[in-house]
Amino acid sequence: MTFFKYLRDHIYSILIVLVGMTFVELVLFLDPRVHFHLGTLVYTWILAVIFLVVNLSVSYLHKKSWYEQLSNYQDDLSKELFGARNNEQQFIQDKINNISLQYRNELTELYQNQKDQREYTESWVHDIKVPLAALKLSQDDDLDRELIAQELEEIDYLVDQALYFARLNNFSNDYLIQEQDLNDIVKSCIRTNKRLFISKRIGIHFEITDKKVLTDEKWLSFIINQILSNSLKYTATGGKINIFSTTHDGNIELHLKDNGIGIKNQDISRVFNKGFTGTNGRKSGSKSTGMGLYLVKKMVDKLGHTIQIKSQENQGTETIITFLDLPYYK
Repeated sequence: MTFFKYLRDHIYSILIVLVGMTFVELVLFLDPRVHFHLGTLVYTWILAVIFLVVNLSVSYLHKKSWYEQLSNYQDDLSKELFGARNNEQQFIQDKINNISLQYRNELTELYQNQKDQREYTESWVHDIKVPLAALKLSQDDDLDRELIAQELEEIDYLVDQALYFARLNNFSNDYLIQEQDLNDIVKSCIRTNKRLFISKRIGIHFEITDKKVLTDEKWLSFIINQILSNSLKYTATGGKINIFSTTHDGNIELHLKDNGIGIKNQDISRVFNKGFTGTNGRKSGSKSTGMGLYLVKKMVDKLGHTIQIKSQENQGTETIITFLDLPYYK
């Protein structure tokens, strides 16, 4: 900021001082009891103007470095603004730093979302090639309806996963929290996975409360389907899955418990990390992408529920989804 621009910003203060001095000089000049020579009054008025200009000049020089710093700050928003010398500058500095921090956080989040989207797209394209290749091979040999059904379900699962991943960042535009029948939602998810239940001869024990829960049916169905898919994948033929609900402190808890291979202790704390497949996921023949439980955790958090996984290696895994009691919704 130049000195003349600084003066222009303080034009009202300058005018008030000049008008005030002129008024005082005029009162003194017109007072019959006070005898001031006109030259003395003009001289004092000029002195007042000089002091005013000096004051503004000193003030400008004192703030000049601050203005220069503000001017240069826009070239590098990665650093914090500093150097405030008074309360006014400190206030401006804090506001600018807060805005810059928010901008940097949003920019980092945007870059991370783009990176995640790119990585997921690459992974998704790679994963979907497997069932597509299997379908092509089935056309060359005798038509294997079981294989076709299995691969079509895998394609359907991957497409749904990609769809929900794409919607995750715009979650607020695509959900409706209302009372839902948990019993009906779980039964629908079991029917969706019935082929694997039958082909692996996995038994199921089902006991769900008739109480309503506050959730979004579509997103909760995806969550339960993902958990069931994992249980079916890592439970041996002839195994069993228990699905039941309990009530604790007014909160309804949905339990999905299998007697599969379980999760190693060192992997449990990382199962919700993006891209983490763990020891089980790296086993031969597994199609784990490490995205399923990552999406589950994100969706559960956005719906306002909580999720917990308990597991012991070679003994099974239990996933607990807690639907919090929210009386202000009722």
